[in-house]
Amino acid sequence: MAPIVAQVGPFTLYTHDLFTVAGILAGLALYYRALRRDRVLDGRIVIISLAAILGGALGARLITSWEVIDEVSAAEMPLTYVITHGPRSIIGGLAGGYLAIVLTKRALGYTLSTGDYYAAAIPLALAIGRVGCFLAELPLGTPTDLPWGMTVAPEAAAGFPRCPGCDGPMHPSMLYEIGFHVAAFGLIFTRGPLLPIRGDTLKAYLLAYGIFRYGVEFVRGNEVQAWGLTGPQIVLIPLVGLLVIHFVRRLRSGAYRLPIPEPAMARGG
Repeated sequence: MAPIVAQVGPFTLYTHDLFTVAGILAGLALYYRALRRDRVLDGRIVIISLAAILGGALGARLITSWEVIDEVSAAEMPLTYVITHGPRSIIGGLAGGYLAIVLTKRALGYTLSTGDYYAAAIPLALAIGRVGCFLAELPLGTPTDLPWGMTVAPEAAAGFPRCPGCDGPMHPSMLYEIGFHVAAFGLIFTRGPLLPIRGDTLKAYLLAYGIFRYGVEFVRGNEVQAWGLTGPQIVLIPLVGLLVIHFVRRLRSGAYRLPIPEPAMARGG
């Protein structure tokens, strides 16, 4: 484990933060490249992107704050401390960023659907960011007897207040997620929009990731919060449900149905 990249005097560069920033920059670069290629890049996009980053940062913190509400109440910590120092969630970051984009577009009167431009950028950013999680966070996952289970040094485990399963092989759950995001990025980047309606490729990716992440949580090592489920699983249920409803409506309306080609004789052939 390498939670710290460098430390110079009072300045500490954390591995998690380094890869998070690198992922955001790589995703934004790919996003702007696609917008510039299609000649739809304008000043409002910059404002929307900044709103997405801010919304993602707030969502990542706030959506997990209820998990530590007891500790916060006992220590009389202010909400601002929880936002800046509390646990973070990729799921909350995605939800917060998406909501910020929608609200900012409405405020600016921006009507162009840009979801498909994010569709490859987001999995690229998350794949890079998850490398930081893998290098800096414990536990890696729940205990496992599978041949690819990974162990960590006792000294590394001792640096974490909670590290169940760190005394033996664990599921490398972050690597599972990295693999998913790399595969999604490769598919979307090489094939382009996978669905004919603008914005639905992004929604399809988010739906696939939500289902995948729900399953990974069973080997992730997060604490069970309620009903035998972890915090991310509880949050994912309504989010995935909304996406399922969206695609059910699309299918029922025939939005993805391709037109039937006319017979050759009907065209005068």
